[in-house]
Amino acid sequence: MAIATASGRTTDTAEEILLPGISTLDAQGQVTQAKYRAVETQFVVSAVLKGDRSLQKFALHHARWPQAQPVANGPVLVFFDPQDPRRCGSDLLFLVREPDGRYAPTDGQTDPALGVITRLPIDDTAARLRQPTH
Repeated sequence: MAIATASGRTTDTAEEILLPGISTLDAQGQVTQAKYRAVETQFVVSAVLKGDRSLQKFALHHARWPQAQPVANGPVLVFFDPQDPRRCGSDLLFLVREPDGRYAPTDGQTDPALGVITRLPIDDTAARLRQPTH
C-alpha cells in the first residue's frame, strides 16, 4: 500500500489482457471474453504504508478498453496524466508485485478505480489560510 504520484502519462504496452467476468456481444449474438490493452504508468512514491519501505518508484500495470467507445456495465478502469489538472495529484494504491517487477491492483484488473486506486483530495488549507478575510 503506497501513496504515489504519476510521473508520466499512461502508455500502451504490446500485451492484451482478458478481464475475468467481462464479455462482449457481437452483431451475430456471439459472446466472447473482452480483450483489453495492457498499459503502464510510472509512479514516484511519497510514502509506503505497507510493504517495501525502500520503494521510491514503480510501474503500475493496468488495462484500458482498446476501442474509443463507451462500454455498458464494463470495468471501472483508471488513466493517469500528470499534465491534465483533472488527473493530477497523489493516489492511494493497494498493490501487489507481479513476477516481472511491475505492480498491479491487489484485487485484479477488472475494477481498479473502485477502492484499489483512489485519488487523494488536494489539501488547500494552507492556501485558504493565506487569503485575506473581509
